Amino acid sequence: MFEAFSVRLTDDKSYPKYIQLRDQLAEFIKANDIASGEQLPDIVSMCRIAGLSNRSVERAYMMLINDGICFRRPKKGTFVRGAVSPHHGGVRPRICAIFSRYDPMRFEKDDVTGRIYAGIQGEARRAGIDLLILSERSLPFYLDNGSFDLVGIVMLSWYDFKEAHAVVSRYPGVRFLFVNYHFAGFENMPPNAGGIFNDDFAGGFEAAEYLIGRGCRKPRAITVRLDSDDNYQRRLDGFLLSARLNRLDVTERDICVCNRGANPAKEDQIAMGHEFLRQILDDAPDTDAVFCTNDLLAAGAASALDKLGCRDRVEVTGYDNILPHLSADGRFTTVSINLEQMGSRAITQLLDGGAVYPRVVNVAPQLLPRRPSPEA
Repeated sequence: MFEAFSVRLTDDKSYPKYIQLRDQLAEFIKANDIASGEQLPDIVSMCRIAGLSNRSVERAYMMLINDGICFRRPKKGTFVRGAVSPHHGGVRPRICAIFSRYDPMRFEKDDVTGRIYAGIQGEARRAGIDLLILSERSLPFYLDNGSFDLVGIVMLSWYDFKEAHAVVSRYPGVRFLFVNYHFAGFENMPPNAGGIFNDDFAGGFEAAEYLIGRGCRKPRAITVRLDSDDNYQRRLDGFLLSARLNRLDVTERDICVCNRGANPAKEDQIAMGHEFLRQILDDAPDTDAVFCTNDLLAAGAASALDKLGCRDRVEVTGYDNILPHLSADGRFTTVSINLEQMGSRAITQLLDGGAVYPRVVNVAPQLLPRRPSPEA
């Protein structure tokens, strides 16, 4: 159908060429009454047709997606918005939608959402269902039409309760599954919302048990306090409970906290871990272990110990293993989050429509020791 499409671009700087391409494609689709499910030319082919760069064509396609004119099936291409294609023979295709707060062009490459997405893709492929990436502007169209058998929506990178509650409340007949980090107030979401989260409390508890098992009796902690989620606090709560159960005198006063509204840059967190470690040893020279609520902080703490020449007397434990080289190069133990498994379980749970699941399913993290145990 798009063989007849031709584009006429001008050099008007106030009217960028990628927007001209978007407008002309939208006009062509409407004027020719192109059937839903018809595939647009791939990026390379459209580059040849329009004489534009890959980036410009991709931006034009993303505008069509954001406007609800088209949709994208990962690894398959961009299509006119989602009704039944002729080859389906009138049977509605099964679709799982993904709604991310990130730009769809970016979230596949993100350290966290990229790994969750890999788990989603793998399980969707095994189950034989298509994935549909939604944007904020296209969400109403896809939820309000009956062209798909929509098994549910995976919500990635949502941390604001009010925003999330508004979306879920608007569509009570749709199943929403929030994946990755818990956020404050989640238990008060409407009944059509569920969550698959890392068990951060258990991970913090396990980290403390490991340090205590190594003979540490004077542990301290380093963390960042964020507005967007409460996961670091859950890690600390688990850590403090283990310390209390083991009769260690460790309380909130033994935690170095950096109060930040947003997540600091990676380099800043490494620097914070370095500085806080020095501060801890100045205030409490008998400290024998430091639990950090992420690996960036732990990498900074480990580097400070290396410079001070006291790695042999202070254990460092991090959390997340999102960037595995940090704990490997820094030689510190970490608590690894299984992001791929979260993505895979999300698809499994959405497809298992008849089963009853708890509001929140917690995925257990795994301790990855980087140093020999006492018995070694």
